[in-house]
Amino acid sequence: MSLAIILLFVAVPGLVALDDMFANRPAFSVAEQPARRPAECRDVRRMADGIPELDYRIDLSVIGSLTAVQTDQVLWYLVLCSAPDIRIMCVTYQSNGMAIGDRVNVKGGYLRRDANHVLLDPCLANRPEQ
Repeated sequence: MSLAIILLFVAVPGLVALDDMFANRPAFSVAEQPARRPAECRDVRRMADGIPELDYRIDLSVIGSLTAVQTDQVLWYLVLCSAPDIRIMCVTYQSNGMAIGDRVNVKGGYLRRDANHVLLDPCLANRPEQ
């Protein structure tokens, strides 16, 4: 176990319990750490259900096709997944030329907005490795 992870366990009480919480949720990870495996859109609801509201950041990694791409000239809002799956919005600083229909990999700070919406902020988006 790296020193950074050990310090994280000391700095955030209760973080050791995340091992249990993440056991069947390979797309989730401690903030800034890699997920074991990104989720597909169809897997997010099952993995996200039951995660309690936390007072520290955890990350979610998802692969899916973009359904919307918008900007306010400062931030980019990349949306993927469609009903009946949970919709995911990735808030990022650039689009990297991504467009609706592109398959992307997003990873960011997880916030469940309601039963059908997840916000990832901050978020990184890139094209999956071929």
